[in-house]
Amino acid sequence: MHVGFGVANPAFHALMYGDPRPGVRPTAARVAAEILHQLVTRVARAGRLRVGVDRAAAMVEAAACGVTLSLIQSAPADRDPELSAATREAVLAAVCTDSALARAHRSDQGVRHAVALRAALPALATDLSPAERALLAEWLDRLTGSPRPAGS
Repeated sequence: MHVGFGVANPAFHALMYGDPRPGVRPTAARVAAEILHQLVTRVARAGRLRVGVDRAAAMVEAAACGVTLSLIQSAPADRDPELSAATREAVLAAVCTDSALARAHRSDQGVRHAVALRAALPALATDLSPAERALLAEWLDRLTGSPRPAGS
C-alpha cells in the first residue's frame, strides 16, 4: 500500500520522506511509522518475528520508502513491476518465522519466543519491580539481537 500510494502521489511522498534530517520527521510520516510499529508488534506477540519489533518495523519502512523512491525516479515505462513484491518478500523472509529462510534456520525458535515475550512485556501484569522489568527487557533485547537505545 505504501509503494502504490507513493507512486500514485509522488509529491505527497516527497513531503513525507523526501527531506530526511536527523530528529525531524513530518507528522504524517511519524503517524505512518507508529501504525506500522503497532502492526509489527501484533506479529511479534503472535510469535512470528525472528528479529525485534523495532528492527522489523525499520526494515519494512526502509524497504517501502526505498522501493517507492526508486520507482518514482524511474520513467513509468522503465519501472520494474515486480520490484515491490520481490523486495517485500525478501524483507518478510528476513523478519518472519514462517518464511522459507526461517524454516531453514529452525534454531531461531528461542529467538522467536524471546521476541514475543519482549513485545508483550509492557502489557504483562506481573509483580516485577521496574528494575526487574528493565533487566528482563535488556536480556530479551540481547537474545533477539535488538539494538539497545543509546545510553542504556
